[in-house]
Amino acid sequence: MLSKALYEYLQQESKAILLAYEALLKHPSDPKAIHALRVSTKKLRAFFSLAKQLPGYSFGTSKHLHTLKLIQKIGGAARDIHLQEMHLKSYERKAKTRFSHAHLLLNTRQTTAIEMLTDTLKHVTLKKIKTLPDRFLKSIRDLDKDRALTDLTRFLDQQRKSIILPASNAHHKIWHEERKKVKSLYYQLTILSEVLPSGYGSKKLIAEMYKGGEILGKWHDTSMLLQYVKQLVSWLKKENINLPVNTHKLVSLIQTDEKEQLALASKQLRKLSVNQAASPQ
Repeated sequence: MLSKALYEYLQQESKAILLAYEALLKHPSDPKAIHALRVSTKKLRAFFSLAKQLPGYSFGTSKHLHTLKLIQKIGGAARDIHLQEMHLKSYERKAKTRFSHAHLLLNTRQTTAIEMLTDTLKHVTLKKIKTLPDRFLKSIRDLDKDRALTDLTRFLDQQRKSIILPASNAHHKIWHEERKKVKSLYYQLTILSEVLPSGYGSKKLIAEMYKGGEILGKWHDTSMLLQYVKQLVSWLKKENINLPVNTHKLVSLIQTDEKEQLALASKQLRKLSVNQAASPQ
């Protein structure tokens, strides 16, 4: 059952990556395809981080993951810019302003990111991803299932214990690292949800990890937008360029939401960052 769960998950995400990749070859600026490729790549990385804990594991994936990570990084930049512009427009409506300089710079960055993604897709191939699930299954055909499940469960516990609650004034990067830990553990728990011991509490823990990932993700997007807008305001002031009407209100609205979202993230991380086995009793 463990081998089946691993194989089916890998098969599912490999198929999603190939579909997104084919869509991007036709339309490199397709935001849905970029997002799909990005998410499935993260899931695949979480999968192989988990698979490395299997006893006797020796399946090589570095080349595949390196190519995927490259596409994910470039495509992710385009996706982040797209989201930033949507969020900025939302705050502009509330502040009754239009920050034209911000949109101009975002559009320029978006164009550059899409051009880079287009060029990258011309020089890489993901054809071997199609056979990845079958090759992986073959590599674990002699797997000791009981020992493997014990090792994987221990790894999940270690991952849970590695999640910490940063200080409220900690740098953005520190909070972002915890966000990545939460998302990775969420994916890994999902992979093993049907094979974990009944007393492990995986369904409740998965729900809490999902919630944590969503809250931290929302905070991350707002925090990145705040950094971008504040930096741009600073640049414009240095160049003695007049700021749009209600710019102060715009920054204030984003800043207020960022603080509130960070407080929610802190509350959720406090639930998750416990120094005990990964079963929410």
